[in-house]
Amino acid sequence: MTARPLLRRLKGLGGVSRFVGAGLLDQVVIAAANSANTLLGGIVLPPARFGELALALAVGYFAMYLNRAIVGDVLLALASRYDGEPRIRLARNGLTTALCSGLVTTVVFVLIWAFWPYSGDLDLDELIWLAPFMVPIMLHDTARCDYLADRRPNKALGIDLVWAGAQAVLVVVMIATHSSSPGGFLAVWGLGGTAGALVYLTRERRLPWAGSPRAWLSETRHLSSWFTVTAIVAQVQVLAISVVVAGRLSKIELGQLRFVQTVQLSPIQNLITAITSLLVPRASRHAAAAAAPGPEGAEAAVALRRQTRMLAIAFAVLGSLMVLIVWPVVSFVLVHTHKFAGAAPLALPIALQGAVYLLQVPFTAAMRGMHRARMLFVQYVVFAVVSIGGLTTGASWGGLHGAAWGLLTGSTAGLICMVVLYVYALKWVGPPAGAAATVAPAAPKPSGAPV
Repeated sequence: MTARPLLRRLKGLGGVSRFVGAGLLDQVVIAAANSANTLLGGIVLPPARFGELALALAVGYFAMYLNRAIVGDVLLALASRYDGEPRIRLARNGLTTALCSGLVTTVVFVLIWAFWPYSGDLDLDELIWLAPFMVPIMLHDTARCDYLADRRPNKALGIDLVWAGAQAVLVVVMIATHSSSPGGFLAVWGLGGTAGALVYLTRERRLPWAGSPRAWLSETRHLSSWFTVTAIVAQVQVLAISVVVAGRLSKIELGQLRFVQTVQLSPIQNLITAITSLLVPRASRHAAAAAAPGPEGAEAAVALRRQTRMLAIAFAVLGSLMVLIVWPVVSFVLVHTHKFAGAAPLALPIALQGAVYLLQVPFTAAMRGMHRARMLFVQYVVFAVVSIGGLTTGASWGGLHGAAWGLLTGSTAGLICMVVLYVYALKWVGPPAGAAATVAPAAPKPSGAPV
């Protein structure tokens, strides 16, 4: 190899490294912004008050991730296939759809605050602190996905640094003035999102009301409808965990579960979100190219299979190492704390759950890239049903410890279902892997191919 091609290749690898590094760092920053409330709230607030914060955040995340399914996930899977005006149009219409989503959520939160009974273990009056900030939170989340779909993770990192920085300053002020409260943690989270959204709108010169939600839903309904119902199932499952634990056990035990999940599982979930956000656009381009006839289509189909296979091996190794290292460390630390010593037995099942989630990443990214939204919905229904059933049974049998093992059962069932559906979906992606070198025109797509 001559010097010039070698330099070009090294330059290309450097660009890929910067792209991946910016994407991972971006997720670290936004994860810190989202997790700081739970971590600091668990340390600063009394157990019962921390349970109120955890429940309000669960509802807030429910709304944010529902909007991500309607807008953000579709941008990653669909807009990443286009350049220029088509991509800009999708981003503009998606931003206005997020605006409408935030306004509806604000009204709902105000109604919950006004009419939900303020008694028992399911108080939701703290949601009023989130109501004013749901619009900018939705806009910021959509802005991140717009940048990631356009393969500009460095820009997403920029607005997330604004969010995290503003939130950090406000949290320090709140703690220094001894004014910490569930409402205060919720408000500073929302103010951080507001700062990040304003930077995006100013930098890109976007007006959030300039697009058309009707055009968005019309153009993306083949994905957004299934992504939305999948997100509803996913977030209902997350919210149901909080409700079941708080109702069947107590707010204190809900706080213990959420604290251990935040310390041990949230970093894994944030890594998964970062990797998925980087893999889905790439998988989507491979899947689109695989539909082309000739050697190019066959090569793209093989590339998609190879990417999934190699990543599955890598994440299996990473998950195993995580269980062997993180589980004993977290368990040791929890045992030697006063407030969360009773939660130490949760470390093992939650570590195993994180390993299962890691192993599922390559298959999820490939399915999203192939636009198999209906299959993703089926997988999540299986996961949610088994998880809630396992949680309820485990809580009745072994309290909070049994509930954690029940959640692990649901995660394992979800992984098995995802792998089976992925193997089935490969039937409609190019020629068989072994025929890539000899196939001429690609075979027509079967009329019964799944969505």
